[in-house]
Order: sequence, then C-alpha cells, then structure tokens
Amino acid sequence: MLSLPRTLGSLTLVSLSLLTYVQAAKQDPCQAIAGNRTANFKDAMACLDYFPFDKDIAQQTVDTVRKVTNELYVFNEIAASPPAVEGLSTPAVNISYGLDLIMKEDWKSDREFQEAVALLLDKVQDAHLSYSPYCYRQFIFWQPIQLNSIIRNKRLVTNVAYVKNDVWPEAKEEWVGCEVTHIDGADAIDMIVNYAVNNNGESKDVNTCFNNIMNTKSYFHGWDDGADDLGYHRFLPAQEMHKYTLQCPKSGTLPVQEIYDEPFTVEVPWVAQVPNIVNADDYWKTYCQSSHYSKNTTMTKRNLHYDLDELHTINEGEVFALSSGGQNAVSGSGKGPYVEFIQLENDTKNVGVIDVQSFSIPSSDRQDFVDTFIEGLEKFEKNGVDKIILDLSSNGGGDACAGEFLIRTFFNSTPDYPSDIKYSPFLERVVKTAYEKGATKWVDYKSSKYSGSEWLTKTTEYDRGKDKVKFSQSVSLDCAAWDESVTNANTYKNTKWKSSDVLILSDGRCGSTCAIVASRLRISHKVPAMGLGGIRGNRMQFASFPGGESDRLSGFLMDLEILGLTDDPDAPSPFPERADMGWTFREVYKPSSEGKFAGKETDLLEYSVSNADCRIYFTDENADDIKKLWTDVAKVVLSNQCPLLEDE
Repeated sequence: MLSLPRTLGSLTLVSLSLLTYVQAAKQDPCQAIAGNRTANFKDAMACLDYFPFDKDIAQQTVDTVRKVTNELYVFNEIAASPPAVEGLSTPAVNISYGLDLIMKEDWKSDREFQEAVALLLDKVQDAHLSYSPYCYRQFIFWQPIQLNSIIRNKRLVTNVAYVKNDVWPEAKEEWVGCEVTHIDGADAIDMIVNYAVNNNGESKDVNTCFNNIMNTKSYFHGWDDGADDLGYHRFLPAQEMHKYTLQCPKSGTLPVQEIYDEPFTVEVPWVAQVPNIVNADDYWKTYCQSSHYSKNTTMTKRNLHYDLDELHTINEGEVFALSSGGQNAVSGSGKGPYVEFIQLENDTKNVGVIDVQSFSIPSSDRQDFVDTFIEGLEKFEKNGVDKIILDLSSNGGGDACAGEFLIRTFFNSTPDYPSDIKYSPFLERVVKTAYEKGATKWVDYKSSKYSGSEWLTKTTEYDRGKDKVKFSQSVSLDCAAWDESVTNANTYKNTKWKSSDVLILSDGRCGSTCAIVASRLRISHKVPAMGLGGIRGNRMQFASFPGGESDRLSGFLMDLEILGLTDDPDAPSPFPERADMGWTFREVYKPSSEGKFAGKETDLLEYSVSNADCRIYFTDENADDIKKLWTDVAKVVLSNQCPLLEDE
C-alpha cells in the first residue's frame, strides 16, 4: 500500500477543507461575505435574498398586521379616506386591501415580502404606524457621499456635507463643500423633494420629510428607525449606485464665492456594513428565527407560548447587530443624555438653550431628568438668562408624563387636550381585566364623568373617512404614578419667563410626545415656534405625527401575558420572525374654538396643520456647528423677529 508522507497528507486535508469552504461559499452568499467589514450591494443583496418566501410565515405575519390595524389602530378608517388638508400630504391607504394584494404576489424572497408589508404601513405617513422586520435590518447601507441642504447666496442648494471614505476609499475629502447640481441626471433639489414625498413616511409635512432625508452633523442624535435618508439605510436600497454631478470651488476660494471648476460626474455605490455572521444558517438563527414559530407545529391559542425574553429584547430595541454609527451594538448601553442646558456667549450671553433630545426616559433615569431640568432652570435664572430657545429638533418623543412635567414646570399648568381610544370588544376585555387586576398601563387613563373601565365601554360614534367608528369617552393620562416615582417634581415654580421669552426651535422632526408638547406650548401657552431647514418658499410645520399615544406589539403581548389573555381568540399572534409593529392607539384633538368637544376628524392633531411662526435655514457656517446655529437663532430672538402669528 502506498502511504502518503504525513506533511503531504495534512496539506491535502487542508486543501480539501478550503475547497469545501469555497464551494459552500458559492452556494451560501452570506458565508461569502462573513468576516468582512463591508460588502458591495450585490453581495449584500444575495445574502439578504437567500431566504425563500414562505407562505405560512407570510400568512401569519399578514394576519397579525391586519388584526392590529383593524382592532387597535385608531386611524385605520381615516387613513383609507383622509380629509384634504392644505399643507399636509395625506394619501389614501386602505391597509386591509393592501395586505390582500401583498398576499396575491409570488414573492421571490422572504425579504421582498417583509419589505412590502413595511412599505405599505409607511405609506400612511404616520411614523407611529410601522412594521420592522429586524431580520432585514442588520446590515447598514451607506452612500459614501453624505449630503445636506443649505442656503447659499439666497439659493437652496444641495451640498456635500462630508464623505465616508472609511467605507469607500475612492470618496475624496476635497468633495466636501461642493454643490451637487444633479443626481441621476435630475436636478438635485427636485430629485430630493420627490424622494422625500414618495419614500419617507415620518411626517405628513413635506418639509419635515425633506429634513429627515438630509442629514447634518448637528442633528444626528435623532432617529435611527431604518432611516429613509439619502445616505443611510438599514434596508436594502432600491438601486446599486447613484450618479452625482458636482461643481467644486476653485482652489483658494470658498463655496459661498461660487467660483467653480468645471462640473464632473461621479458614480457612487451603496456600500454595506456587514454584521457579525458565519453563514446563512447562523444569520437566520441569530437575527431572524423566532421562538414563536415552528414549521412543523400549527400555532393555535392552545399551544401558543410567549417567549418573554425575546419580546423584552425586541421591546427594548436590543435587536441590531450594528449601531447607527456602524459600530458593534452594545446591549444595555446608556441612552442619555435627554436634556442639556447651554448658555450662549458674548452678545447672546443672556440667551439659554434647552436642548431636549428625547422624552424616552426609562424609570431608572426619571429622577436624573427631573433634577437636570430643575437645576438647569435655576442656573439660567442665577446667570441672568432672559430668553430661552427650547430646541426640540430630532426629538422622536417618548414618555408622555415627561412631556407633562416640562410644560407644568414652565407654566405651572396646562389644560387637558381631548383624546379618545378606538373601541373593540377585544380591547374591552383587555381594559376590564386590567382594572380587575390593577395592572398595565390601561389603569392610568381617567375620565371626569366615568369610573373604572366605563370610559371605554360607554362608547360614542364618530365619522372617520367613509365609516362610522366607535370610540371611548374622552380620556386623559394620569401622571400621578410618574410624579410619585420622583422627588422635587413639583417644587420649581417659574416666575421669570413668560411665553414671549421662550422660542420653540424645530426641524419638524419633533414627533409623538414631543409634537404634543410643542403643540400645547404653541396653542395653549402662545409660545412662538421657529422652523429649521426644509424647502424654501413654503410654510413648514414644527411638529410631526402628533396623533397621540402609541404601542408596540412586543409590549402589548407582554401586557396580555400579565393579564392572562394570551389565549383570547381575538388577540394578535406574535410575528413568526423577529419583528415588531407600532401603531397609534390614542388620538388627540386640538382644543375647539367653541370649547365644545365634537370628535371631528378635522380637529385631530394628526390631521391638523401646525405651521411655524418664522423660519431659519442651515448655511455653510452653521450646518456643522450647532452653537453657531443657536447663536443665529438667538439673534432673531433678541431682535423680536419671530412674533406669534395668528392661527389661520
């Protein structure tokens, strides 16, 4: 028998192993890019589209989305036939019909199906309403040219804000400051406006959508929701690359001088940052597979088991492999700061800025938030601050009671705005059980005329679109428990600053609780509001998706577990893949001029225009310098150039 030398045999085994690996990589596109920091568009798409469309998974997903929107989403009927409101983009979206169409398609991959569901809800343009398939949110896709929009010599231009040559070395630093005249052959501003209108569901205001897709370094502490902006996606982009036509300042000149070299066009690819994966099987098990689905088991209410650990992980947002900056995500990392107090300098030293970055404050941080806010105001008083800029830009909302605390601290009290909740027999069982057990958020709502759960069961009927819909009685949120969880919440009394001494600053991306806070300050307390950025030449809103209060399926299912209602026949099932869904369940109305609540859809904050009283834009000087921007705003405040306008 011929025996191989030991070394030759080892080399042969290594060669065979490498051959096996290479062959597997050819068959497994996720393995082909495993271990790489970045991947090109086609390789990333091949990995994401490797997982086949599954009719059972699709049906369970659609059933859950349909049940939530039909039973619990407060704007479901009005979304199908919205009122025409000047200044708002309100396309008609029949969600149930859209889901029917999705199920009739023969999708090529699971990703295509999942993204179709997400896009359908996105078209309603209510940022509370969303479907997030986390299986397909693990890559980060970058355009190495990052844009912003500025006013330069009285023109609104698209500008290269910075480049990401860390993901695409061909991106050149000298492109920073160049004007982008065309994108994919179209006028740059026209292309961006069109994209904002048709591809961004964060707001019904086109200016806010415009801001949402045009990043500046000043305001990247905001939303990371899968990002619809032009340079950063958590989902697969629609095309592989874009063509940018640039005109760059001649050497030795500044962009504002507009002395340019000859224009040139560059093709810029989308570059994917790759999460930590081994192969497709590992990717699926780590980021997609849910314990709430088994291919070999028919899921019924009898055998349904909620994996509370999985739901909690999803609810806490600990679902991304990469952070918004592209680093490995760290579980349980700090989420602050929530608010910062900055006193300006020199000629604007008597102006202070309160930068409220988020109201999403966990119970463990409430005391710190309260202490920081009160100490900040006391320091402003001591240091002679006469005017305050309340910067609510890029604040996605959060805890409604934290918002109530802010309003109360400034103005001692504020009237309740009427709000109600869509009625369904299923929700009646939920609310009644909550009162019986004294558990979950449903016991925190109160009505002046009714006790216990009667605020929901004593229904009233209003017109919504083409339908008549049952709603609860008008309710308000009881923040007594929030106040009791902190000390000193009611100790500070503002006697220094009047409404005219405060200015709301917002890029429109002040949403949810933030939007309600801004609206109440503007409507009830007559605090003027300044819009930031947007498209020049039309009025801008200072708040987005002020619809009311939202819930997420992960949290709702955990509440059902607490209430013992997991086997209710009308309860929505968990998603069969790692995913979550959000929706608005409580709608808020603006106060009626007659002081009489009528439940009119045209009085809903979600379908009302909240125009800013004045406007400021990003410039070459302030787009990347937040203190310079605040100083520019302060000069407007000190010269009284942003008076409160009468509502139209």
